[in-house]
Amino acid sequence: MKLLLVLAATLAVASAGTVDPALSLAIQQGSTEAILALPAIVDQVQSNPSLLSLSGDAKVSALVASLQGLTSAAQAPYVQVASSLGLETQTYWGSNIIHVKGLTSQTLASLAATPGEFTLRKPVTVRMTPSIVETNATQTAQWGVAKIRAPEAWARTQGEGTVVCIIDTGVNLGHVALADSYGGAWSDPYYNTAGPTDQQGHGSHCAGTVLGRANGVGVAPAAQWVACRGLNHQGSGTEPNLISCAQWVLTANPRPNIVSNSWGGGSNNPWYNQVVSAWRSAGIIPVFAIGNSGPGCRTVISPGDQPNLISVGATTDTDAMATFSSRGPNAAGALKPEVSAPGNNIVSCGTGANNYVTMSGTSMATPHTAGAIALLMSANPSWGFDEIFTALTTTPVHPTLSNADRNCGLPEGGDFPNHAFGHGRIDVAAALGL
Repeated sequence: MKLLLVLAATLAVASAGTVDPALSLAIQQGSTEAILALPAIVDQVQSNPSLLSLSGDAKVSALVASLQGLTSAAQAPYVQVASSLGLETQTYWGSNIIHVKGLTSQTLASLAATPGEFTLRKPVTVRMTPSIVETNATQTAQWGVAKIRAPEAWARTQGEGTVVCIIDTGVNLGHVALADSYGGAWSDPYYNTAGPTDQQGHGSHCAGTVLGRANGVGVAPAAQWVACRGLNHQGSGTEPNLISCAQWVLTANPRPNIVSNSWGGGSNNPWYNQVVSAWRSAGIIPVFAIGNSGPGCRTVISPGDQPNLISVGATTDTDAMATFSSRGPNAAGALKPEVSAPGNNIVSCGTGANNYVTMSGTSMATPHTAGAIALLMSANPSWGFDEIFTALTTTPVHPTLSNADRNCGLPEGGDFPNHAFGHGRIDVAAALGL
């Protein structure tokens, strides 16, 4: 309690709030919702010596309790003002934000006049953008799984003891390749379904690539999955629901080791950084698609273009960069993506009981990498983000570069790393020392 009071006191800053001009215009044009974003709290929580002295479940429980307590105290005055204005609010502790509904230009002005340090802005929206072609392809291991040499790693581990969370359109629990590996945890902030479903199919395809147990689709077939529907049936995601999913990840039972995120939108936007930091503090590995806006330079999307995570570009079966794969650097000039993986014409699970579809995108490269990380964590249970990152980035394949691959920059002078492949195309067998 003393810790909470001390940290809360440091957050009490008397200054004016700001309103993003884009929000003011949107409200004038009939929109009624906004995000009230308060100063980040997670960094202060993470650096607290009491938290640093803990590990495992005790650390995550203390992390969650601190975030909940501090955000509640920080948000309370604004919730009270919003209520007095007749506005609806939903608070979030994973990221220090309040979702406000029912706004007009008048009530926006009144809320903005509240003393304190905050920003009122439009909610972020994201999308997934793959292509789909029906297929009945059957092989021992699909080409992407074979390309990263997952079958060679299976003699040592198939991902036993690891849990991967899929934040996406849902997961098809009834699919033969996915039914037996469900870990039993599910959240649906859109439709509140009791158990996992997926009308759209994107999330099921991603889940199949991570750990599908049939038709050779999965990289880590002994791993388990849990899921949160962060994207709706049309493949679009809203900031409040994606923050809800991120919070749920920290409290899910079983708690995942890895979160696979095949979605994004916009660029240079830190809106998801606080929850990613909380995942990192909890020992959870965040993996994000870098986007399908290539081949131009500086086309990487958020959250994948942010620090503190592993972002993934897409390659073809000939180890070329997929033309659609977004390329770095990010707005700060940092390397993006960190790694690349198969993402073109990938066969994985569909929305039926035993059907398979082909999709292309960095959405497909991301679960190859999440599955590879599941294999690494299963074989090395003590490994955290730094060890995983080092293993992936010091052992990848270095394909021959095209001029287009070089054009976006060579940060260290040689062909690798670069802003197309990152450090290279992942090789999980090599990362395991095989």
